Amino acid sequence: MRNHSSYTKIIIPLLFCIALAGGGCKKYLYKGPITATYGSEFWTSQTSVEQAALAMYGQLRACLRKEAIYNTGTASFFIDGDLASGIFNPASGDIFLTSLTASSSPAFDFNYVPYGEPVLKNWSRFYQLIAQCNLILQNVPVMSSGLFTSEAVRNGYLAEALFVRAYTYFTITRIWGDPVYVTQSYNDVDYGNIPPIARTNESIVLDSCIADLKKAVGFLPFVGGNPAKTIRANAGSTYALLAHIYEWKHDYVNAHLACQQVFQHGGYSLEPMGSYTNIWKGQSSSESIFELPMRFNANDPNFAIQGATTNSTDWTEANFNFFGVFLKGAIVDDQKNTCWLIPKGGFIDQFVDTVNDARYKALFTFMPALNGDKEGYMLKKYTNFLYQAPDTKTLPYINNDLVLFRLADIILLDAEALAYQGDLAGAANELAQTEGRAGINSYLTPTTQYEMLDEIVIERGRELVGEGQYYYDLIRTEYTQGWLEYWGYPSDGRLNATNKGYYWPLDMGTLFPQDNLLTQNPYWTSHS
Repeated sequence: MRNHSSYTKIIIPLLFCIALAGGGCKKYLYKGPITATYGSEFWTSQTSVEQAALAMYGQLRACLRKEAIYNTGTASFFIDGDLASGIFNPASGDIFLTSLTASSSPAFDFNYVPYGEPVLKNWSRFYQLIAQCNLILQNVPVMSSGLFTSEAVRNGYLAEALFVRAYTYFTITRIWGDPVYVTQSYNDVDYGNIPPIARTNESIVLDSCIADLKKAVGFLPFVGGNPAKTIRANAGSTYALLAHIYEWKHDYVNAHLACQQVFQHGGYSLEPMGSYTNIWKGQSSSESIFELPMRFNANDPNFAIQGATTNSTDWTEANFNFFGVFLKGAIVDDQKNTCWLIPKGGFIDQFVDTVNDARYKALFTFMPALNGDKEGYMLKKYTNFLYQAPDTKTLPYINNDLVLFRLADIILLDAEALAYQGDLAGAANELAQTEGRAGINSYLTPTTQYEMLDEIVIERGRELVGEGQYYYDLIRTEYTQGWLEYWGYPSDGRLNATNKGYYWPLDMGTLFPQDNLLTQNPYWTSHS
């Protein structure tokens, strides 16, 4: 049986470098080939495969998290789904949002080249992760069967790699559109002979991901809603990812079927409102489907700033610059004086019943204008704390996990799938589950498909705010609901099916010399 304990406890830098160092290949697509040092000599036991799998999950975490504060050239991809959704005003002086132009109503003017920091236009880190997945998928099948406790265990590792690779390609697609699709790893003998590769249409890539996930789910168990097993791929997380991909492709029949698998066999349940914040405490809620361990662990070298001592006051992951982007003031012991806020007159004031919705009471605090931040509402989802000096309650750090899939998300995806199929009653029943938990019978009484879909989009904003989802909800439903225009996207052809200007541009200056078949996203060829 594979180990479901937190992989942060046993990742070591040498193994982590399997995905990052390799044999010196110059192309970003192929970072991480196993060299002679890590070739056949590495793939010699089930333990080595377990270590490679843990490195894979660790690299996924590294792809999504913000790195050490001293390294101002890197930024978090976790909050990309909130970054440009129009929900938040950036913190005063936020270096990663210098291109955003705030306006009074709506919240932002989106006439900008987004994400001024080059790292946010560079997908290289995701291809390092894909390389790690491909190494597992290439090497594990040819290992002797006697090295594994069973064929089921071997197949389980392959299924986990298929899941993480599919998740990564889906992430790339939602951020940048058409990926460069690579399904093999490259060894030293290939160096200098790897041809450039053009981008592949996102629909073809997502179809390949669906095929991989269908294969993977046959080798992964459901885990009965056990929170302790949410940090490794399982059947529930695989069906959740399938539901998201089908929904992105507007295949609502199959999206609904995938959601039903989660509901009927996953063993998950909505967290009661009284313990709602357990969802983000880390392996603490039967609502969680898939999450990444982000809580502080002194035995994990990824938590210490590079070159710092173990007594460092700022941790790479469990720090204020990851989840803390949403927090400031007394709630973080005055460690920060600026943060992202939902602006006054924005999403909260327009779409949240601040009197009756229990989520508002549990998760938001109004903050006056201060330190350059405009007045607005502070999100409190990520406020679990520990202290490096617990006796004196000093040197606090945020101690939450990063939840990527949870039951409420899939319930609302299913409501969307049903609404697009014309089943308004079924959609209303799903919608009532999350609104009902919050103590709201119904914000609206939709009578048309358009109204029902609008209510679902709004409810996803209320429920999943600060979880990196909302911008993708707006893109996915744009063709019928037009929410991107509502939040301020310009009517200059940016949103048509050809331009797809809702995708991020690529840093061609960095990426193109490494792959001369690479092309810029259409809208950004003339808006850079």
